[in-house]
Amino acid sequence: MSISEDTAVGPNLDFNPMIAPHRQNPHLFYAEARKRKVAISPTLGMYVVTRYEDLMTVVNDPGTYSSSVAIPRIYDNPAEVVAELRGVPETSMLVNEDEPLHRAVRKVFEPALSARRIRELTPLMRDTANSLIDSFESAENADLHSQFASPFVRKVLSAIIGFPVEDSAQVQRWSDDQAILFNPLAPTEEKVDAAREMRAYTDYLQELINARKIEPTGDLISCLVHGTDKYPPLSNDQVHTLVRGSRVAGYDTTRDSILSTLLLMLRDRELWEAVRSDSARMLPRIMEEALRRDAPHRGLLRLATRETELGGASIPRGAVLFLLFGAGNRDDRMFPEPDSVKLDRPNVRKHLAFGDGLHRCPGEPTARVEIRVAIQTIMARLPGLHLAPDFHPEYVASFLFRGLESLRVLVRGGVS
Repeated sequence: MSISEDTAVGPNLDFNPMIAPHRQNPHLFYAEARKRKVAISPTLGMYVVTRYEDLMTVVNDPGTYSSSVAIPRIYDNPAEVVAELRGVPETSMLVNEDEPLHRAVRKVFEPALSARRIRELTPLMRDTANSLIDSFESAENADLHSQFASPFVRKVLSAIIGFPVEDSAQVQRWSDDQAILFNPLAPTEEKVDAAREMRAYTDYLQELINARKIEPTGDLISCLVHGTDKYPPLSNDQVHTLVRGSRVAGYDTTRDSILSTLLLMLRDRELWEAVRSDSARMLPRIMEEALRRDAPHRGLLRLATRETELGGASIPRGAVLFLLFGAGNRDDRMFPEPDSVKLDRPNVRKHLAFGDGLHRCPGEPTARVEIRVAIQTIMARLPGLHLAPDFHPEYVASFLFRGLESLRVLVRGGVS
């Protein structure tokens, strides 16, 4: 059934990524919204920003557009939710910091995300990908979401942050609870349940923090606890907040980028074979085009610090704006024929899948290596991979992220 323009957009430019039609395909809304001046979505109570030029204006003017509301805080939830958060620390997350504190805190992250650290982790990435694919050998079909991309990213992210790998499933459940608390559209009863789980998460993290204070191991927790030569250690509450936020931010985005890239390739056999036959040259191209077309991070929020003009609209002081990076990535004024897959697109690295400006994602280099290693291994080990004949992509209900619920495939010809 086709979706009419009014159903997809509505007279007031309303947007709700949790339900149809925007959950499954937000691009109908994005395309129409880019034609109009910036306006408020009644459901969100926020101005939605969809044009590439307007998005860049916002991210490059942190004085006018504060990042203090970039991701909702867990203590901004309804009173009955907050009542369950007793003893759960929260300071400002990195993505919510404005200057000058943002730059200082970001520096403490750098050793855990350095080029040297990525090189050290690359063998783990390869071993993990191969081990997961080994489990497909006796199967005729598989779900690359639950059986490959999810456990792959969980294990790598555990090593980066400092979670014991055997705890990755439990940490994921806690991280999912955190994401519910970030979501202003989630039902209050779900948030109450999620808030209750955060106390156990707090106790667990504190044990890891205490251990790293005694014996640092080079992971993110150690870096935050001990600081660097130029920047002092962070407070206990800051470490809790930043670790929890990093776990949420680093998981969905990387997992969903792996899956969206694979889906693009598996839908076009010629494209699959072209990338597989010359992966050193072609894989980076399809990765970037997938990041552009299907940005895994829907966007971030900003707070107007003064009255201003943006996208033909007057923005009052105190207004909240939702920066829809996925919409900017399909703006035809920046990316001609934006819905098409073009492996020779000259400006593809200008996409906003990792944001831009002051708050460009610090984990971007690590994520790119994870995506590359995962897909290289899949192509080498499973050259006959095909989409399951009855597979139809369905997308998760999420405020901050856009990703597949599954990616079901036929494992033809076994593993090599």
